[in-house]
Amino acid sequence: MFFCSLAFELTSGIVKTRQTNGLEVLQENNTSVAGVLHHKAGNKNYDLRRYFPQVQLEGLIEQFWFVDWQLSGDKPHIQNNLPDPNFHLVVEAHQVKLIGPVSKLYTYTMKDKGRILGVKFNIGALSHLLDKPLSQYVDKEFFAREIFSDQVESRLLPLLDVESDKDIFNTLSAFLLNYTADSCVTQRQALALCTLIKNDTNIFSVEALSLKTNLSKRAIQRVFNKHVGLKPKWLIRKYRLHQVLKQLEIGSIDILGVVELLGYTDQAHLIRDFKEIIGITPGQYLK
Repeated sequence: MFFCSLAFELTSGIVKTRQTNGLEVLQENNTSVAGVLHHKAGNKNYDLRRYFPQVQLEGLIEQFWFVDWQLSGDKPHIQNNLPDPNFHLVVEAHQVKLIGPVSKLYTYTMKDKGRILGVKFNIGALSHLLDKPLSQYVDKEFFAREIFSDQVESRLLPLLDVESDKDIFNTLSAFLLNYTADSCVTQRQALALCTLIKNDTNIFSVEALSLKTNLSKRAIQRVFNKHVGLKPKWLIRKYRLHQVLKQLEIGSIDILGVVELLGYTDQAHLIRDFKEIIGITPGQYLK
């Protein structure tokens, strides 16, 4: 697994592929990346490109993400990434994996020269292919051939040697077109709920989400159980922490200011949430 968080928080501002005179134009998304700790300091170590799927795959895929790096010397680059509720298909170093929703900080070490090709699926978009409750896939990695065809490795591993992003994109798209399915009402609800939690910075609780959507807390929890595998309260806390990280990275506000801005009851509450998901306190993060 690599850099799921690099691809995690890229829903807004993604540039879509477009048809121009019958030709597909593949455009890169250059919007800011969230969900990656100390991104400003770390992004000089790798080259990340992100692409929106073609129209036929919009129900299945949120985006494609490709990463290359070439580091000199013996010192590796260690990248820390925030948790993420989406499944990812990852092609790297002789294997093709599926990564389930990630509930805790994830660290990836890059050294020498390498490449990873990733696909971030929409919330709940793989539900029709999975034979277990979504909660059983949280923090799990498994071979992609367990879900997709046995040809997944022979089809996708050669892409690690392909230079053209467009050729990689087209091959991945052609393979994944075989796994599309019409979304159901509850999957669309799950995607809408997750998007709302991410974009509405005034949602601090499941109660607030319920009022905003006219769905009962129990109905929201059922949707999350079926199509996310993580609790709605967890996702709300995660995106609150994104706001904390943004404020801390900018350096325009102190801890007490963040507590007030994000509606935490007190500083201890903020520190507890931060440490549980990030693994360290805000003060340690800044150091």
